[in-house]
Amino acid sequence: MPYTILRFKKLKGGAIGSCERHNERKKEIYKSNPDINIDKSKQNYHIIYPPKYTYSKKVTQLIKESKCKTRKDSVKLVETIITASPEFMQKLNKYEQREYFERATNFMIEKVGRENIISAVVHMDEANPHMHLVFCPITKENKLSAKSILGNQKKLSEWQTEYFECMHEKWNELERGKSAIETKRKHIPTWLFKLSTSLDSRYEQLTNLVNKANAFNIKKTKEEITEILVTFLPQAKKFEKEVNSLEPYIESLKDQINYKEMEKRNLIRDNEFLKDEAERKKYENLRKLKDMQNQLDKINDVLEQVPKDVLDDIAEKERLRKSRYRDAR
Repeated sequence: MPYTILRFKKLKGGAIGSCERHNERKKEIYKSNPDINIDKSKQNYHIIYPPKYTYSKKVTQLIKESKCKTRKDSVKLVETIITASPEFMQKLNKYEQREYFERATNFMIEKVGRENIISAVVHMDEANPHMHLVFCPITKENKLSAKSILGNQKKLSEWQTEYFECMHEKWNELERGKSAIETKRKHIPTWLFKLSTSLDSRYEQLTNLVNKANAFNIKKTKEEITEILVTFLPQAKKFEKEVNSLEPYIESLKDQINYKEMEKRNLIRDNEFLKDEAERKKYENLRKLKDMQNQLDKINDVLEQVPKDVLDDIAEKERLRKSRYRDAR
């Protein structure tokens, strides 16, 4: 049976611009997903329209109006991805699909407040229709706190249950997807570490090429960048999807080892808590996953600097390749 899908991604200041460019289809639209079919982008639509200015300016305005205290590393935006299994979404006609996303938006309005939602846009130009809803995590007490709203792993599981109940009330064939707390996922796949190492090597090559590009060598440099990106882009996309899927596990680990308190008391630096084998394993997993999150941020940053025509050319070739593959089946 088909199942409901609700995922969250926490964004700090530097990642908000990239999020907006992807969601609103601005500029280099193929950076995070080469599967976008630009010919269908005109079919995308908003349930909640974004501000005339940028996401970042709207976030700053909301924080200022609420008089929230912020830190340099504060989560200022939460991106919510809303959809359902492909077999369910694709059997709905366009009016029923819109009804699905409108119902989901109303669910989010009740949970986080309409005033905090910056945009809710439905993408019809990718494989499965889905909605990106972004909100500034300001609580009813006027505190900027994604953790208070999303909570730990247990509360995230409650989010999933409430979302499922809301959607199941209208479409009773839907099932609730299993959360990380139910599957008790504690294993980081070995292939993810290998992929991280492979991406890191090519990231350095890509960064060097992007930095040395100028008017005198641009043609040759673009050819070298393209050669790297042909394999780098799909692997980066796979890496991003897996790392993002592990975020509930990351938050769970932070709660289990009281990460903030350990940082505050310098226990991490002094390794005092590492005498316990179980605690050491949790911390090692958390450290590795946080390193991957940082690596993902660096990858997205360098992709922002790649010439648009290079990305467009790669995306078009990939689209044609998939089209030929489908035709041959």
